[in-house]
Amino acid sequence: MTSKSMKHYFLLAIGSLIAAGAHATPAVTPTEQAEDCKDLQCLICPRLSAPEEYAEGNMKALKQIVPGKDRWLFRSEVDLTNNFGIPAAAQPEFARLMQAFAKHGTQVAVTVQPTRGLMHRAQLLPGQAHGFDYQKASGNLRRFLQQMRDAGAIVPDIMPLVENPPKDFFFRRDHHWTPVGAQSTARVTAEAIRQSPVFAQLPRKNYVTEQTLTLYKDGTLNLGLSAICGNHFGYQFVPGYQTVPESNDAAQLFEEQPDPEVVLVGTSNSAAREDETKQFNFDGFLKQYLSTDLINYALPGAGQDGSLLEYLLSSNYSPDKAPKLIIWELPANYPLDGELTYRQLIPAVNGGCKASDSVLEAQLERPSMGLNDRLELLSNTGEGRRDLKGRNAVLDIRISDPNIKNFYIITYYDNGTRDKVWFRREAIVTGGQYYLELSRAPEFRDANLLSVLLEPTQTVEQPFKVETKLCL
Repeated sequence: MTSKSMKHYFLLAIGSLIAAGAHATPAVTPTEQAEDCKDLQCLICPRLSAPEEYAEGNMKALKQIVPGKDRWLFRSEVDLTNNFGIPAAAQPEFARLMQAFAKHGTQVAVTVQPTRGLMHRAQLLPGQAHGFDYQKASGNLRRFLQQMRDAGAIVPDIMPLVENPPKDFFFRRDHHWTPVGAQSTARVTAEAIRQSPVFAQLPRKNYVTEQTLTLYKDGTLNLGLSAICGNHFGYQFVPGYQTVPESNDAAQLFEEQPDPEVVLVGTSNSAAREDETKQFNFDGFLKQYLSTDLINYALPGAGQDGSLLEYLLSSNYSPDKAPKLIIWELPANYPLDGELTYRQLIPAVNGGCKASDSVLEAQLERPSMGLNDRLELLSNTGEGRRDLKGRNAVLDIRISDPNIKNFYIITYYDNGTRDKVWFRREAIVTGGQYYLELSRAPEFRDANLLSVLLEPTQTVEQPFKVETKLCL
């Protein structure tokens, strides 16, 4: 550890002790402390189990904080769930997505992150399982992995990790994995990819991983405990790592390197952060174990598919020059459901509309729009009406203001039906470009499109332009 890192470590340690002292309970005798505060359980207050504490804001995502052994904290609804898997209605859609990637020469590997309850079930206190059943949960997780394999994805077998978890796979009081969790998952992921034909298509580049500064984590659940009880368990410290190219030969710096053929998408567990204390090095471990470079598009706070959409809409993606491999890091509690997920992703994989594909087009300008206002983007009426019955059409919508991210797209049909889709793009995902497949539901298949409208669910105070195309 460098002198700078050592100084950083001790400053944090001192800060943690000061913070712990600030929230300390009144002085007690050693006997009382031993009897009443075993493993600091006296820091847990009855309000921690009150439903109203989780009714608003960020606390909703922590419902409900459950104390465990050795100062572990869990979330009853996320960490202790037994339910995993793609709902029946979404299984064909996931298969369609895998087929769309395969058509452009891209293999998808989905590396599933087990829940904290599965990985650290030994830390649950008696009577505090909140319905968690390891046998049921692990069985459902196993079926989830097989669902994705059946659809054409490479899915690493994480079940041996679940059955024999490494110590501190996750942080004790935070929803993120530690570098230990990232490393063990990267190793299993690389093993599965190396057994696939796609591995032979990846350019080779050797990497080594070295220990760097010590990471510290207060933790989202720890902050929730502090908000409710006024107490917290302090920081957790773990070793941090970074991965660098193996060769230090200066001559190689001037050699032309092949473009990476691997793209990583996923959550904050995989994201590259400016804050070194939030780097879990999943991308680095993957580089080392696969002996290849990659582009990291993982994003914090982007949900199950936000970072994948960000990549597909970026200038780095082209269906004519698609990557050989996409590694999709996915927490197990994401069910890959939601019709809009696939109605956006599949046309994005295919590159949206090209000029030759467009059958309807329009460009509009507006000085502003209020809530409940409606703007007709396309009209398919009158003498120029096109027969679009039974066609698999895609809307390509470009909005000049990238901050317009919350709106409805409403499509009307000549049989009296309508389809209303709500776009709510996460703040971290870039706005401006939107793709939407027209609904494939039976009630629309034999009807002709009449009109496409936009209805914002946010006030738009600045002038903006919208370019809309419908392509087949």
